Amino acid sequence: MCHMRHIVLIFLAAQCNLLCNYSEQQKSRINEHQTNVGIIQLKSTFYNTNGTIAFSDLKKVWYRDSLSIEQVNKTNFETSAGATTVTSSVLIYRLIDLDSRTLYDYKSFSDTALIVHKSVLPDSMMLDYGWSYYSKEVRQIQGVPQALNDTVIDNISYKRFRFNFSRDDLHKSYKIGYYRCDKKGRQFSLEKQFSEKLNCTMMKFVEFRVDNSNPTASLEIEFLSDSLTADEHKVFDAWEKNIKKYPVKGGH
Repeated sequence: MCHMRHIVLIFLAAQCNLLCNYSEQQKSRINEHQTNVGIIQLKSTFYNTNGTIAFSDLKKVWYRDSLSIEQVNKTNFETSAGATTVTSSVLIYRLIDLDSRTLYDYKSFSDTALIVHKSVLPDSMMLDYGWSYYSKEVRQIQGVPQALNDTVIDNISYKRFRFNFSRDDLHKSYKIGYYRCDKKGRQFSLEKQFSEKLNCTMMKFVEFRVDNSNPTASLEIEFLSDSLTADEHKVFDAWEKNIKKYPVKGGH
């Protein structure tokens, strides 16, 4: 009996290994036809005056070649008994098509979800809580950034620059940007024009007040995955078909 149980356990283990290997092969096969796929997270953090974190907002973005699906959040503030609670809720999932310069909004991340809104991509900021990651107009650096010492974070080298964006008050605040120069995540660079001159990607910037060494806010791109699951590809496939089925007037 023990011998039979041993044989069964070996068989089940072999089956598990076979299925796991098959799953990995399928995942590799699914992603091999796309040269630029993955998932990132845009992390916005706000700090108290003493440097501790007040709250953070996480926005997930799936991408496949010229398409991306952005989780659009709404930040909610509730004050009770002098204490403020900050929460975040998902408003929509937004498909952005850079080829046709159009966007499509869906209420859920599903291949059967229905379009609730569609329009041409704005050249600058979104009118709601969306992220115009493709735009060169949203964030522009004023003057010439000041080069700082390079730094290494998690075995990745970053160039650092002190700068201000065009609408910043130079007498009140400044920012420090972190630039990664291996081309990873290039289309999501938090600033475009100076990044292109450097041939690097701004992955993060931290804002400081001139009279306080503690940060006030930061914005950062985090890489979550270099591939998509079969279900995530199904969503892209379905929504890509909808672009052709329901074209936006004025799109390319």
